[in-house]
Amino acid sequence: MKLSPWRLTGWICVGVIVVSVAACILLAALRSRGLTAVKVTALDGFPEPRDHHLPLVKQKEALPDYELFLILHSGSRVYLGAKPDTSAARGLVWQVSDPVSLADIAAVRLHEQDQLLSDALAEAQIAGPTATAAGYRFDFAAERSLAVGIQSFFATPIGLAIAAGFAIAVVVLIVGRLAV
Repeated sequence: MKLSPWRLTGWICVGVIVVSVAACILLAALRSRGLTAVKVTALDGFPEPRDHHLPLVKQKEALPDYELFLILHSGSRVYLGAKPDTSAARGLVWQVSDPVSLADIAAVRLHEQDQLLSDALAEAQIAGPTATAAGYRFDFAAERSLAVGIQSFFATPIGLAIAAGFAIAVVVLIVGRLAV
C-alpha cells in the first residue's frame, strides 16, 4: 500500500496537532498557579520609613506611602497600587485584579512613594507562601486558573512555536483537502 504525499503530509499534520494540543494542556497546567493577593507586614524592630520633611512641600502625614510592583521575567512591571499614609505594622493587602502566573514573576518590589523620588524598600522572590526581605514579610495568595496557565504558556517561546506549528498544520491540511 503506497501513501500519496498529501496523505502522508496529512497524517504528519494530524500528529503535530495532537502533540501541540497535548503539550499546550500539560504546560498550561504547570503554569496555572496565579498570584491573587500580596500582604506586606513590617516586622517588629525595623522602623518604617517616614515622609521626608521638605521645605515648601505641604505634608499631611509622616506615615509612609507604600506602593507595590510585580517584576516579571520579561523585564516589565505590573503596578498593584499605592497605600498612602499607612503603616504596614498590621499588614497591608494588595489584590491582583488580573492574576499573574507565578512562573512569570521574578520578584515583588515594595516602594516608598515620594513626591520627588520613590525609594525601593524591599524586594522578595516568590519561593513559597511567605518571604522575608529588608524588615518586611510578604505573604502570597495564589490559586489555580486555566486561563492564567494558557495566557502564560502562549507568552513563552515554546508556546509561540507550538501555536505556529498548529496553525501551519491546519493550513496544510486545508490546502491538502482542496488539492485532492
